[in-house]
Amino acid sequence: MEQMKMCIRTRDHFKAVGDIGSANKFEQLALHSKKDLDVARVLKRRGDPLPRFHYEARVFTTVVCNTDLKDDDLELTLVQGSSYNVSNAKDIDTYIVWTFPYPTEAPVTGRSDTVYDTNSPVYNTVFTVPIQRNVRACQRMFKRHALKLEVWSKGCSFLCCCSGFFRSDTLVGTVNVKLAPLETKCTIHDAYDLMDGRKTLGGKLEVKIRIRNPIVGKQLEQVKEKWLVIDNVS
Repeated sequence: MEQMKMCIRTRDHFKAVGDIGSANKFEQLALHSKKDLDVARVLKRRGDPLPRFHYEARVFTTVVCNTDLKDDDLELTLVQGSSYNVSNAKDIDTYIVWTFPYPTEAPVTGRSDTVYDTNSPVYNTVFTVPIQRNVRACQRMFKRHALKLEVWSKGCSFLCCCSGFFRSDTLVGTVNVKLAPLETKCTIHDAYDLMDGRKTLGGKLEVKIRIRNPIVGKQLEQVKEKWLVIDNVS
């Protein structure tokens, strides 16, 4: 059953990326697996012994692609922060300001909502950023530059501040995510140290960046499967 499900998932993926030849290959594998499964079920219902079978080690090459995204979309997910190194860990209110370095003359920026009263905030905020993957300037940007993320602590107003004075927002730390891996991969997902220049401050920020296909070529992945084959099915 799992073998057949794997074939159907892979078939649907290849259809989504436009590789009809590979989709047809996995369609046939799914049909063969279903036929073998049907034979085994019939024999079991009749009380007959199951047919002889063996396992083969098979290697399949698949194309990794985020098929839910458009060619010129980049998806940025601010997942969560963990253990920010601050003195007011239980009542700090934080948000993230990010800057995507394209176009160079007018970089795209955005801000998350504020998460209150924790130094391990869950943001779970998703942004869609337009890119121009076929423009050389955009390709160079991926090779050379980084996405900048700043974690800010929200200040307080005259009415709520315990000192009775207005306090402005303060920078907790910065993360720079290099975009070069997206030349050959379609997803970056990691937790990054909060920094002040080259100094590690303590605490991390989890970030995920996805594009439909890598900027250069395709991302191929080899999958090894233990494949069940039924012998001499009549």
